[in-house]
Amino acid sequence: MHMHPLYIGFTALDVLSVVAVLGLLACWLGVLPQAPVARVDAAMSRLLAMAAVLLTLSSVGILIARTLEMEGGRWTGLLSALPIVLKVTHYGHIWSFRLPALALLWYGWRKIGQHERRAWPAWLMVAAAAAIALTRSETGHPADNGDFTLAVWIDWVHLLAGSAWVGSLLGMSLAVFPQLLAQAQNPPLLAAEIFERLSRLAGFALGAVLLTGAYTAWHELGSWESLWDSQYGRILTVKLLLVAGMTALGARNRYGHLPNLQRLSGRPSRRLRLLCHFGTASDKHKATRPSEEAAVRACFRTVSIEGLLGLGVILAASALLHSMPASEMKNAPTSQLSRPASLVLAEHALPGTTSIRLRLSGAPGRS
Repeated sequence: MHMHPLYIGFTALDVLSVVAVLGLLACWLGVLPQAPVARVDAAMSRLLAMAAVLLTLSSVGILIARTLEMEGGRWTGLLSALPIVLKVTHYGHIWSFRLPALALLWYGWRKIGQHERRAWPAWLMVAAAAAIALTRSETGHPADNGDFTLAVWIDWVHLLAGSAWVGSLLGMSLAVFPQLLAQAQNPPLLAAEIFERLSRLAGFALGAVLLTGAYTAWHELGSWESLWDSQYGRILTVKLLLVAGMTALGARNRYGHLPNLQRLSGRPSRRLRLLCHFGTASDKHKATRPSEEAAVRACFRTVSIEGLLGLGVILAASALLHSMPASEMKNAPTSQLSRPASLVLAEHALPGTTSIRLRLSGAPGRS
């Protein structure tokens, strides 16, 4: 079945928006120090607003694009098809939960400037964004065997952990580090404190990503051979390589650049000897030490590169959503693989139907 280009584009935007909102909130709550930081909080608040706008637009976009998929790409039937999709399809029922979640997200953002950073509006935004992330898992491949199955929950945790990791890197690159470099007020001490928190958050998130990702990969692939003899497996391999690159950069940050910041700020530092030769700015046996600004910029560069790789991971994850898993491809009958999309809404419009769960070939999850 031909995928409507709008659906592919809006899916990528939606995944990016979910990652951005959850990651920025993770950075806001778990990385920044509890005391307000001049201009950093304002920059993070602006980024959160931009991410929330993108998430609102992508939520509307994926509904329209998914309806076009079911309508066979015909724009003329869009307005009449939208109520049917929302009323009788599984996708429409799950998507409807986004409306109150988006309302809570915007309410929390509106209130967040009137309270301390770790007050209830921030946690309300976390709950709303997590609920929206669950709608992604409930309309993707993991939900093919039913609602709220183990596969769905594992995929949800995978998305939350990946968002905390990649999204926090984006927040650090776009808001935190630029503001730190612009401040002359003890940047190494503040940067070391923030970077220590980021390193811990990334470590926990990476562990969750690897555990949940391993389960999902095996569940969707079914065999090792599928890694290279199926489209799904090849895209997954690219994603794994990008994650490996992010992990290597994270290790460089944790055991290379961070100890420099810690020494410059007078905090205790720890460095692995093995990584002293991994191209890090080791000054143990050097006559000169990196300047304060150079140490902060070194962290900034590495985090930015890691964030760019994270964007590649998001694109790969979006591509996986539009590829039929190898385990399903082997079991799918030929009639299902060649089934025209235009039949979908006709079947959904059956009188007396309350919810239709119809699998579209090549589509990301159930309809």
